[in-house]
Amino acid sequence: MNNQPICAEDLPRLIRLQELCKTMNAIEHLAAARQDKVVYAGRIWRYADLVYLGYEYYVLAIPYGLKVDNFCQWLAAEQAILQQFNLAWPVATLTAATAEA
Repeated sequence: MNNQPICAEDLPRLIRLQELCKTMNAIEHLAAARQDKVVYAGRIWRYADLVYLGYEYYVLAIPYGLKVDNFCQWLAAEQAILQQFNLAWPVATLTAATAEA
């Protein structure tokens, strides 16, 4: 993370990033076993949910200079799932993010 000052307006975004990390860690089993389902926090999670959370993390993390190149590679490979959620993943985003990292 770069050393930029954090403002009060950043707090909701940073709290969401923390929640995403916690949830993704709890359901990370799905990355290796895509057909499985995981029960966590009163909900049944699928692999597509993990991809969606990864996309959300990626979008929220970029302004803070967090390392996202692994997310770029993973999300670029999951175009079909992102399209199910109507999430665009332009190739230009992948190129720009990996060049900055």
